Amino acid sequence: MQWFSHDRMYEVSVKMFKGLFVAFVCLTSTSLMASQGDSPDIREVLVFGTKEQKEKLPGSGTQIGPSQLAKQDYSDLNEILSSAPGVYVREEDAFGLRPNIGIRGATSDRSQKITLMEDGVLITPAPYSAPAAYYITNPSRLFSVEVLKGPSAIQAGPHTVGGAVNLITRPVPTKNINEVELTTGTDSFHKVVGSVGRVHDNFGYLLSALSYGSDGFKQLDGGGDTGFIRNDINAKFRWEPDTEVDQAITLKLGFAEEDADESYLGLTDADSHQSPERRYPASKLDRFVSKHRQVHLNYSADFDSGFGLDTKAYFNEFHRSWNKFAGFIDGPSPQNVLRDPSSYVSAYETLTGERDSKVGYFTDLTIDVTDNNRKYSSRGIQVDLTKDFLFSTIDYRVKLGMRYHEDDVRRHHKQRSYLMASGEMVSDGIARPYKTINHAQTDAIAVFFSNELNWLDWTLNLGIRYEDIQGSVDNKLSAAVSTNDQSITAPGLGIHKQLTPSLGILAGIYKGFSPSGPGKSGVESEESTNIEYGFRYTSEIFSGELIWFRSDYDNLLGRCRASDSDCDIGQEFSGGDVKVRGLELVSESQIYVSDAYLVTGRLNYTYSESEFKTTFFSQFSQWGLVRKGDELPYIPRHVGRAQLGVETEHWSLDISVKHQHEMREEPGSGGISEGLKTDTLTQLDLSMTWFFNDATDLSLLIRNVTDTSTIVSHRPYGARPNLPRTILGRVKYRF
Repeated sequence: MQWFSHDRMYEVSVKMFKGLFVAFVCLTSTSLMASQGDSPDIREVLVFGTKEQKEKLPGSGTQIGPSQLAKQDYSDLNEILSSAPGVYVREEDAFGLRPNIGIRGATSDRSQKITLMEDGVLITPAPYSAPAAYYITNPSRLFSVEVLKGPSAIQAGPHTVGGAVNLITRPVPTKNINEVELTTGTDSFHKVVGSVGRVHDNFGYLLSALSYGSDGFKQLDGGGDTGFIRNDINAKFRWEPDTEVDQAITLKLGFAEEDADESYLGLTDADSHQSPERRYPASKLDRFVSKHRQVHLNYSADFDSGFGLDTKAYFNEFHRSWNKFAGFIDGPSPQNVLRDPSSYVSAYETLTGERDSKVGYFTDLTIDVTDNNRKYSSRGIQVDLTKDFLFSTIDYRVKLGMRYHEDDVRRHHKQRSYLMASGEMVSDGIARPYKTINHAQTDAIAVFFSNELNWLDWTLNLGIRYEDIQGSVDNKLSAAVSTNDQSITAPGLGIHKQLTPSLGILAGIYKGFSPSGPGKSGVESEESTNIEYGFRYTSEIFSGELIWFRSDYDNLLGRCRASDSDCDIGQEFSGGDVKVRGLELVSESQIYVSDAYLVTGRLNYTYSESEFKTTFFSQFSQWGLVRKGDELPYIPRHVGRAQLGVETEHWSLDISVKHQHEMREEPGSGGISEGLKTDTLTQLDLSMTWFFNDATDLSLLIRNVTDTSTIVSHRPYGARPNLPRTILGRVKYRF
């Protein structure tokens, strides 16, 4: 691999040394609030620290902690993040295997416009070269989740136009543990989790294994598999040397694999309403197989002088092969066929297996099945330094973070052709050329600097982020190499004023940024000006935030994916000026009704508006003709979640209701035509747990209690359903 070649190692070492030298000379900073509360691991949380620190944060954000994650025990990141205001999702496979997450106007398409991290480290396969999140940390491994918005988002990067999500995995325990968790239920869903943790003086480790999957709820015409299985093996080792300096070394190793019979091919609206769990036989060969490997090394130290150091070195490797239906070789686009099957009867009946493929002079109904084979890698080192000062009544913290990062993607997209024959896919034996063979890579240096000042009831944070990005694409088919350089300086300012012991106000402004892809010369990056202000209230039994936000995009970018028509993969399109604004509400409470009953409640709600500021026609199939004032696709006007729980010594009950308003799927204004929108979804989930003793818990989990059926997306190809009613039983045993 290029990363391990001697020349490459030397070049990277020189760049890292220069970055480290600059960092030490500047004498500053790590993550924003770098303690992890009651967790023994430090420097994995970016923002949220103690309760007092959370109350005075000069910006918005959400932390979903261990107790919240345990209530419903979701293995779907889309469901977990629905507890955070300002976040919206576009479901695709109903299991959350490849999430589509957006924050405050940033497109949700494969989560490519938000920064996704694991324990403070970039985790998508190639965050710069190919940011689409085809890999994401398995939610069942999570200890907590941070959603960063407002000025705090600029410390993460590179994608800050909407915000960032930091997925925090389970830390090395402080005492010996042995745990087993078994879950089984509808459609042969199963989850097996085993964890072993040991502590020996100042050394500890955590070993865990996870396997979960399902036979799938969809029914393939003529029979066939529609399920998935995911496996994870992870190890964390932590050593705290017995020295005067408080320091720790943490090594994390991970391996994950997936085998899913998943497809981009959906249904017509009529078929979806009649049988939402149906799958057409044209998708019989569709299969996603992947492997992920990671090595993360973290060294952290706190010195008596108020100086803190945190260094992370990381390597991630991801290989995926997705063999899937990609349309017709020379026939109509599948989007058009599924949207208006009466105009494409022959093509529709070929997809459904009612008619054998016919190859004629005017229309070719040979089916395109393409293996999108890709290999990704990312590696880098980041150094964070902090220095605390105390001047009379002023607490002052200076911070500096530097990261050198490389990532790349190698694409080999091989086309094969099949004929539909009596409901079966039969190869036509014709050798087809590769659609895509290329190698894209990016080198990036990022520096984040901030000053945080606490004086009396005021908290002020002034930060700035700088990135220098160099990218290239080597197109093996055309023998063309293209390169580009990008740089951005993005400032941010956040203010908080504590008005009373319980009530505070906050405001912030920052410059958002999302780089264009490598080799895109002449294409400007996506930039935005983001503003927020609001109130935060905190008491012993109740806490809440009410935040108004606005994002003004100077140059919205749309990026072509394999499922888009009439464009090359990775090609970018400008959407011009765009405005997104809205209101966020989040509240939590807990009340002891008596000594025996604890009642908890949580509510989050987001109202959003969006509009294009210019009229234009785009070759990007997701936009097309756009008129000034048109709303953006896939931004729901209303989205929220309400939870109510009761806990006693022997049992607990949690009821959750999620609501997401219909979303238009093409730019427009006014009413939305059928077939161009998702349905409004309201879903009720229920969780009941019995605590038999200190060692054993038994749970009953019901997803979508009312068995509501809706269309959650028409992308990539055709109508896609939500998860039907699913009943799960779970046993957790500690010994």
